Formats: sequence, structure tokens, C-alpha cells
Amino acid sequence: MKRLRTIFLFLSALAAARAASAQLDVHLSTSKAGGGRIPIAVRDFRLERADLRSASDYIVGVLLDDLEFTDAFAPVRLQGGADSLAGGAAAAALVEGSLGWDGSRYALSVSLLDFVSRETIFGKRYLFEHDAMRAIAHDLSDEILFFLIGEIGVAKTRILFTRREGEVKNLYLVDYDGHGERRLTEGELVVSPVWLDWSRFCFTSYRRDNPDCYLMDLARGKRLMISSRVGINVAGGFNPASDELVMTLSLAGNSEIYLMSPGGELGRRLTSNRAIDVSPVWSPNGREIAFVSDRYRSPQIFLMDRYGGNARRLTSEGSYNTAPAWSPKGDLIAYAAREGGVYRLRLISPDGLYRETVFDDAVSCEDPSWAPDGRHLAVTARFGGEPWILVVDIDTGSRRRLVRGEAAAWSPLPPEK
Repeated sequence: MKRLRTIFLFLSALAAARAASAQLDVHLSTSKAGGGRIPIAVRDFRLERADLRSASDYIVGVLLDDLEFTDAFAPVRLQGGADSLAGGAAAAALVEGSLGWDGSRYALSVSLLDFVSRETIFGKRYLFEHDAMRAIAHDLSDEILFFLIGEIGVAKTRILFTRREGEVKNLYLVDYDGHGERRLTEGELVVSPVWLDWSRFCFTSYRRDNPDCYLMDLARGKRLMISSRVGINVAGGFNPASDELVMTLSLAGNSEIYLMSPGGELGRRLTSNRAIDVSPVWSPNGREIAFVSDRYRSPQIFLMDRYGGNARRLTSEGSYNTAPAWSPKGDLIAYAAREGGVYRLRLISPDGLYRETVFDDAVSCEDPSWAPDGRHLAVTARFGGEPWILVVDIDTGSRRRLVRGEAAAWSPLPPEK
């Protein structure tokens, strides 16, 4: 979606004298119609010791990558003490800081400045161990995005996905930028991962030759089977307000939608139809559920209230629409629409008045999953027959290959410390 937005810089009134640590409210609204980005300069950190150079380069490098990944900024690195951009180019802001050593930990003092006036927008001090360097850069990137644009950053999020390996599909976890990949299951056929919160998620596995639903808790290192009923047991989404999963079960042979507790206690049945009802997802406010049904002969996206009432068809174009994913902002539902042999990534508003096809080229996009910012999507795209996790920015249309795999599930934000 090439949303029309206007570039402007708002600076609140400044006191005549402001301490270096004072904070200034700054918000940049960006226009992405032409793929434009806001220039931001990142200066190499001043070093208290020469042997800190490699650590400084690493943190700055990750920060630059994070700012680029936002699709909102055009970061430029200032090296060798440079104080201005090449050719006298302007920037919205400047990141600078100093890296030192505090006992057994790194100490990073960093500031975000208005590029022209050099007034301080915010300043922070981080104390951290060696293995936290990447996390510090992610945190700083998210802070910059919030202070300059007022948007939520996703640099600290993670993505679940599956990867076919021979006759099985194992479950993997990776940082939002493709770093730190690790395998979570071994020798299983796993499908449909879905997050409950920062550390818990559900997935369906055929390890016992039945599609059973499991809950895995990363923080506790535990795995629990929560639904092993004969037939399909697939979690579609979680509503934290009511502590309920919305599930696809086939208790009587036909796929229907139910509510279930994370502990596996079966709740209300929401659909009762001869058709196949699958792929349920909660709206962000927990009041509605989007799902897929073929009650009109072909798979279409439907909406119903949280009690199963007021079911209504949402999609009216095309004969094969699946995999709804409700934006965390609540304004859009992403889904996959089949056209010939290609799946199109489409967006639709819950009232059906707004509709858009994100791409109309030969790239096939399936199984969309929203980032917490409501701007980026992880989808399954196939290149040369090989599935990849592709990150899509709906504002700019940019696409980025992340890792080889499919069925991505983008995590929520981590809890605030």
C-alpha cells in the first residue's frame, strides 16, 4: 500500500538552555509514495579504549541494518570524526555516543540529536555484557523509530517458521532480521505455529500420526500437548484478554471452530455448518473472528462475532481466498488469493470498503503474518520452487528474503522491563 503521508518535522518549544540528557518530543511523518526514506546519520562511537573498536563497529553495524530494515530511514554512517554528510546533504537526526568499560561490562552512552541544531532529542546509557551487543543495537533502533516517527519498532521481535527436511518439517525460531536461527523440533512434521505471548506458542505436530496441538514455553523449556482429539487440532490465534485460543477441530469429522483454553479445556463451539470452517484469527480487540469457509463452494474469508454469531462473508472477489491475518492496528486483514497458479497478497478492511492487491507480479505470497507494527508482513514466497520467508512492507512495497522456510508466525513485542 503506497500510503500518502507528508514529511514534516515537529519540534516542541525549546528552553533556552537544555541539559544534554533532556528529552525532546520529535515526530516525523513519512511519505512513502515514492519509496522515500528519512535520512539519518550515525557517527562512529568515541572510544575510551582502543581495544573497543571491534565492539563499537559491531553495534554500529547492527544499528545501521536495523534502521534500514524499518523502511522508514536512510541511514548514513559518519566515519573518522566526520561532522557532515557528503555534498552538504541534510539529515533529520544524528546518532552519536561513546563506548567505554565499566568494571566487567560495556558502557554505552548514546544521544539522538537534531542534525541541524544539534539539540538533544534523547540520551541513554546502557550497561551490558558482550553477548548483549546485538540486543542493545535493536533497543536503540526501536527507540529512534519511536522518538522520530512515533511508530512501534520490531527490532526485538522473533519469527517462528517451518522448514521441510526430507520427510519432515521442523520448527525454527529466528530473530526478525534473520539472525540467530535455531531449530526447536527434531524429526517431526510441524504445521501452523501461532504465538500466545512473548515466550509461549502453539503448533500442530504429526509426531503421533495425528495432527495434535502442542504448547511450547520457551522461558520454562517445556512442551505440553493440549489437544490430541482424533482429527484436526490446529490453533488459529490467541486472545489475551479472555485467555482463549480459537481452534480448528474435527470432532465429528467436519472441520469446525471452537474456543479452547491454553491448558486444553474445550470451550464454546462457534460454527456448525456442513461446509469446512478453518483458519480462525482474532481481531485485536477480541470482539470478532475472521475465518475461512467454503460454504459458498469455494474458500472465502468470513467474519463472525466472538460468540459465533453474525457470520458474514467478507471477500467477494476471486474463487479462492485463504489464510486471513488481522493487523494489530485492526484496520486491515491480509490474506492470500489464488489467481491461476499464483497466490496474491491482498489487504481488505473489516468493513470490506477498502481492498488492495499488494503485488501483481509473478511472486506467489502465502500465509501472511503481521509484525506488531502493523506495517510489515512475513509471507511464504517461492523462488525456483523453494519456499522462503519474505518480509514485506505494505507502505513502500519493499520485499526482503529472510530465511528458507514457510508458515511464518511473527512474535509479539517482548514485555517491558
